[in-house]
Amino acid sequence: MKHATRVALVGEMSSEAIEWFDVPSVLGRRAAALLGLSKVPIVELDNSHRPLILAHLLALDAQDRRMRFSYALGDGAIAKYVAKIDFESDSVFGIFGKDNHLLGVVHLGMLTPPAESKAPKGAELGLSLNADMRGHGLGTLLFKRALQRARNEGVERLFIFTLMDNDAMLAIAHKLDMRISTADGQCEAHLDIRPSSTSSVIREFVDEHLADLDYLFKGSLNQFKRWTEELTP
Repeated sequence: MKHATRVALVGEMSSEAIEWFDVPSVLGRRAAALLGLSKVPIVELDNSHRPLILAHLLALDAQDRRMRFSYALGDGAIAKYVAKIDFESDSVFGIFGKDNHLLGVVHLGMLTPPAESKAPKGAELGLSLNADMRGHGLGTLLFKRALQRARNEGVERLFIFTLMDNDAMLAIAHKLDMRISTADGQCEAHLDIRPSSTSSVIREFVDEHLADLDYLFKGSLNQFKRWTEELTP
């Protein structure tokens, strides 16, 4: 289900504070509510977005880098991480602000089991959010979007590896009813995923294509506003 730029609308946002995330533009508030769609466009990122992912991660302060990677990576290490993202095997999703900067990113990385292993097919989730975007439920929405993809890709077990003091990540894990174990200051949370179904595949397909229209509309609106500002004396 991969294509160049993909957006999905999932979950619901609890705050009205961020007007840019208000209801899918092509549907309107009532239709969006009836269809159970979110107010938040979540874009599937590809290789062309690599510089934007890098800019987003480099903007994180030392503490946020520690929470994302379990230790405070330097700029060079973050650049290497971004350069190694495999968009063919993994899935990466992001939320954009008005200025086309990424506000949050979730990376669904497929895990390679040892040879001859009978372990379930697994994947790991990593999440980062701009500091001023927290408290709106965006992290949970990103995780749910990645979970939707994992299910439809046949992933059987989803993992989060984080620090014991990463309260935000652990709160999300609890919301998703993940099993959590701790040792030596580290936490491992995992969730056994039920198999995909016809309805789960159709739902992802419909979400993506409705959201494509929303994303294109908002992109055109952004461009129109820029032209207007340039023409204004």
